[in-house]
Amino acid sequence: MTEENTNDQAEQTITINDTVYPVSELSDESKELLSLHEQATQMAVQAKRQATIHDLSIENLVARIGKSVEVVEAEVVDE
Repeated sequence: MTEENTNDQAEQTITINDTVYPVSELSDESKELLSLHEQATQMAVQAKRQATIHDLSIENLVARIGKSVEVVEAEVVDE
């Protein structure tokens, strides 16, 4: 099944330096650069998510290390 474009669909545009350009009228090079920009943006978002996960893991590990040290200290005091 194929989809047909209708006049009801808004044409995609991009704004660069306060000028609006229809994406369909961009050169192939500009479209490729736009695609790379989108991919880089998505990768940056993913990297930020991963960094947040790593930061939370580090905080958790620090807390667990602190608790394990307290347990060892308590055992030494009890002996």
